[in-house]
Amino acid sequence: MRYLFFAIFFSVLINAQKKQDKKINVKLKNELATIQKDDQIYRELMQSDVSLEQKEKVMKEKNLTKEDITDRLWSLMDEQDKVNLEKVEKIIAEYGYPGKSLVGEPENETTWFVIQHSSKINQYMPLIKAAADHQEIPFRLYAMMLDRQLMNDGKEQIYGTQGFSSHDGEKESDPIIWPIKDVKNVNKLRKEAGFYDTVESYAKRLYGKNFVFKNYTLDEVLKFGDSQKTEEKPLNIELKKELAQIYKDDQIYRELTQPNITPERKAEIIKEKNLSPEDVSTGLIKLMDDQDQKNLVKVEKIIEKYGYPGKSMVGEPENYAVWYVIQHSPKIEKYFPLIKKAADEKELPFRLYAMMMDRKLMYENKEQIYGTQIRSIFSTKNGKTETLSFVWPIKDPEAVNELRKNSGFGRTIEDYAKDAGGFEYKKYTLKEALELLQKKK
Repeated sequence: MRYLFFAIFFSVLINAQKKQDKKINVKLKNELATIQKDDQIYRELMQSDVSLEQKEKVMKEKNLTKEDITDRLWSLMDEQDKVNLEKVEKIIAEYGYPGKSLVGEPENETTWFVIQHSSKINQYMPLIKAAADHQEIPFRLYAMMLDRQLMNDGKEQIYGTQGFSSHDGEKESDPIIWPIKDVKNVNKLRKEAGFYDTVESYAKRLYGKNFVFKNYTLDEVLKFGDSQKTEEKPLNIELKKELAQIYKDDQIYRELTQPNITPERKAEIIKEKNLSPEDVSTGLIKLMDDQDQKNLVKVEKIIEKYGYPGKSMVGEPENYAVWYVIQHSPKIEKYFPLIKKAADEKELPFRLYAMMMDRKLMYENKEQIYGTQIRSIFSTKNGKTETLSFVWPIKDPEAVNELRKNSGFGRTIEDYAKDAGGFEYKKYTLKEALELLQKKK
């Protein structure tokens, strides 16, 4: 059963002022406008009221086939969300939140959209709150993200902005509004937060004039699968929370190695993990390795008890957590059949299986298939460290972009090398790559 957590919002776009403030960064404003378009383009195809002309326009622009629309739209959207997140995180690292005073309206909402559609809401929630407090974005956007955060945590929402439905790949169940903590006062809270309608009228606009709002309890929602008379079980909320923590632990030290991390986030992690300057400068690899080993012990116990904890058991993005831990472990070969089975059963995206396959092949000194693995070689010259990064050799480089597209990757190998590695893609043969590794030794 596929669970869809809808991004429920109806932003009222404000006409741009004829005279822009001198502080407006026009280049950044234009960049954010493009990111916003990319954020919405695949989602637009999912709307029931999209016109045939608009659908054909999008398909032509993105070079999509009918099979892409029917079979791969979710994967393409997920990959585009990741691309957008990488861009937005670089912007945040340079500017902080790009709000109204920096880029004007409606581009000040772009970063919010990207974070709202990512797995990093918890990480950036303080930034969103600060932007709302300083009136750089409307408070209602912060309210919507807070509701999404609470829903993702399996808790009652505050403002009634989030909807829920289940999907089994063939039919979608009746939608509901996610449980609200104080339903008696929700409309008052909505008004104070800047929403112009009641939760009842909002639900009708969202789901149709015949929709009747009902405030479900959390227990009722967790049994929602049974109420729809499916054979699927409700989400395992406790396991979902455990995996969310494991994923956080998997990423936290890696986050410190990212060049686009903000000073505020870096300080927050250092304080949370009680790290010394030496830990940050020279000890991160060991800390990361130690945490990876701890995570692997936990994950192996989970696998022994549940098998692969996929989408139907823990929802998204927690169904990725076990994959990350195995991908960062020395046990890829052992668990590779489990990952393949989970991908075949659509418990996790096929592209994750493809990424693990590429890593497995690279570790075996073989050519990869999808071009997802980048290798870096470090050397010291005249007292300075030099880095050579390259895409590990690909078995069929002429066909790789088609393979990537069919597997749910939104970027070509050329764009991936620029975005993820910061270098121009160059074809290496396996012999050349192995010689480079040999020189390193």
